[in-house]
Amino acid sequence: MQVVIMAGGFGTRLHPLTLRRPKPMVPVAGKPMMEHILNLLSQNGFDDAIALLYYQGEKISGYFGDGSPWGMKMSYRMAEADLGTAGSVGNAGDLIRGRFMVISGDVLTDFDLKAAIDFHEKKKALATIVLTRHPTPLQFGIVIIDDDGRIVRFLEKPAWGQVFSDTINTGIYIFEPEILEWIPKGEFFDFSMNLFPRLLEAGERLYGYVAGGYWRDVGNLREYRRANEDALWERVKLRFPGERIKYGDGEVWISDGASIEDGAKIEGRVLLGKNARIKKGAFVYNSVVGENSEIGAVAYVEGAVIWDEVKVGDGAHISNAVLASGVKVGEGATIHEHVVIADECRIGNGATIVAGVKLWPQKVVDDRAFLTESLIFRDRVGGELFARSRISGTINWEISPEFAAKVGAALGATVGKEGGTIVISRDPDRASQITARALFCGAMSAGMNVEDLGLVPIPLTRQYLSANPKTAGVHIRKSPYNPKKQDLIFLAGDGTDLPVKVCRKIEQLLMREGIPKAEYENLGKLSRPTGQIEFYREKLLSYVDVLAIKGGGFKIVVDYEFGAAAQVMPAINEQIGAEVLTLNAYVDPNRLTKTREEREKTLKTLSAVVTSLGADAGFAIDPTGERLTIVDEKGKIYKDNELLYLVTKLYLSQYKPETIAVPISATMGVNFVAREHGIKVVRIREDHLAMMEAARSGIEFVGGTRGGFIFSYFGFACDAMFSMVKVLELMAKAGQPLSLLAADMPKFFWIQREVDCPWHAKGKVMRSLIEYTKNFPRDIVDGVRVIRSDAWVLILPDVERPVFHLLAEGKTKEVAERIIGEYEELVKKWQK
Repeated sequence: MQVVIMAGGFGTRLHPLTLRRPKPMVPVAGKPMMEHILNLLSQNGFDDAIALLYYQGEKISGYFGDGSPWGMKMSYRMAEADLGTAGSVGNAGDLIRGRFMVISGDVLTDFDLKAAIDFHEKKKALATIVLTRHPTPLQFGIVIIDDDGRIVRFLEKPAWGQVFSDTINTGIYIFEPEILEWIPKGEFFDFSMNLFPRLLEAGERLYGYVAGGYWRDVGNLREYRRANEDALWERVKLRFPGERIKYGDGEVWISDGASIEDGAKIEGRVLLGKNARIKKGAFVYNSVVGENSEIGAVAYVEGAVIWDEVKVGDGAHISNAVLASGVKVGEGATIHEHVVIADECRIGNGATIVAGVKLWPQKVVDDRAFLTESLIFRDRVGGELFARSRISGTINWEISPEFAAKVGAALGATVGKEGGTIVISRDPDRASQITARALFCGAMSAGMNVEDLGLVPIPLTRQYLSANPKTAGVHIRKSPYNPKKQDLIFLAGDGTDLPVKVCRKIEQLLMREGIPKAEYENLGKLSRPTGQIEFYREKLLSYVDVLAIKGGGFKIVVDYEFGAAAQVMPAINEQIGAEVLTLNAYVDPNRLTKTREEREKTLKTLSAVVTSLGADAGFAIDPTGERLTIVDEKGKIYKDNELLYLVTKLYLSQYKPETIAVPISATMGVNFVAREHGIKVVRIREDHLAMMEAARSGIEFVGGTRGGFIFSYFGFACDAMFSMVKVLELMAKAGQPLSLLAADMPKFFWIQREVDCPWHAKGKVMRSLIEYTKNFPRDIVDGVRVIRSDAWVLILPDVERPVFHLLAEGKTKEVAERIIGEYEELVKKWQK
């Protein structure tokens, strides 16, 4: 039986270690990861392997050759383009004979592969995916199987709220040869995103085998350090070089020519490669020391992964760091935790490198220097640069002008050919202005033209791109939640969010050295188009019934919250004939971010002004221009679910769409009012992207629980300015004050709780929850929403904290408390 080894990945998240080698060649316990895979394959009876190469593939073929030292016959196929996982296998179809296995060359595992093959044969499967249980399955494809092992559902790299099991796809597959007929030639085609869903839809025999044993996706530097630690402590079964001996209080695998001088101290477990040397007085604990490397006298090395040809000077101190090949560390230097130093760097005598710093290859740190940030690229909190289509970071630190220029260049080099156009807009914050100019420079250096829209809310930027498609767009704003943070929101050429796969390509390019630059004659140009605000006003007014609004004779109060909507709305207000009193109607960069308490105070002020003036309504437009809050003529503040109910009722009183969409946590009241009008309600995830996806699918009204509304005939994203004017139109046609329209709002009781849950138990809890509720009415769009006749409860894992959120709504307080208490106890029980 043949095996196909996927060995073409860039290993971007292992940078800077993979800048000079492909990821399968990164060593774990002194040997390339792919070598451990070949040893495993040989142990399981494989002797014929096809390696699929792409990035620096010659380094793989040069090392493994014909495969004879590992008892394998090796052949290679180099891809000319990125064809995806399945496409790459299809590209090697002429080399495949009969049933075959696919395995990644850059994971660490000791699975019993024979048992997986036996399962595949027993089930007469067309395709079998080898699965494992993982405590934190966010970064992997989740697979749900029935009692027979047949696959019933996939979810690729879910959010915590979509983690319905802890059973994940390991990237190991067994296929019958007919599978090649399902893979189109010469096209990008992915196993998880394309092939497996098609097999599932077609009802083919697609199975999942849950394997026991060790498996680790060495997907980032933290996982890389853990993989080496697991190898040293034999949590994974690997072939170790050298002889295992007891030395002092520790154990050592010592290879040919390696030596430990008298007076050196070993604790824990240590691996010494060929000709490695530990000099007198040195202390080494739980570390890997590669071939021809030297630990100097009286040096201290703890939890380190040291590659080949590394020299650590006398008296140096290294703690939980990674040193790649050829690194030289001077005498008395100190390298702190989680530092990663790439090939051939030079660290001077007495130098200090603080925790978390990364050095790209061949960098030099002078004697007695104190290095506090990475050279080339600063590490990111959370491990990945993009959160969907957004980059967020600390102003002038994580998002510095230097970084923004690189982002602009990488964006330009990724999204289009020279001569394309990137649209950039921003909020009033002065840091946003700095970042925007740096982005200009980077994008133009890559040959992209830049259109600077200046200070406009993001809904205008989206509308501009929708009407005038370009190559891409970026909107820069101060975070609405943290005054020290900044957001870069990346848009596709039509104003929608930039696809995740494009964002990943930008990230890959940022991580490499040498972003492509344009020749002088192809440098981009900067322009500042005019008229976009006027265009937006005209479009907005054309999508509302202006005469109806004028007929309402409204007196309203509008709080612009110091955002750019203050520059857009006054002319619109004049056209609709409303008497408008404005609050905070000027741009103030220092007041764009509010705490919850500050926002509550602002809304109370708005309420007081509405009642004191006898106004018909009050509206607060948040500084982003996306979210709306409404105050009725009696001063009642409508937000969250109450606002959703009110606007939904208003809309359905005048319009009859077939379907509306609301978040999974939306009040039952929405269903009641929709049922009165014969309207179907679709529940979606709790995020803006899900709302936009619903709008683009043809649903004309999408309501959120955080003040965001989408009327898809006008736009595909939340727009508080249009929402405000549309609500005025609906009020005019309804002919009733807001308080009367909301008088029949169902009196449901809402309870919210948190349950602590360790990260490693989250997947187990979700799996238990899915199994427990499989016969109950439920929604599993985002978390699990269990529905009863008089209540519902939503169990939702937090994305950033080790907790579960429980939200319940009931017809009475007692009913809501009963159902939330029941599931609170279950979540606690399932952790054990």
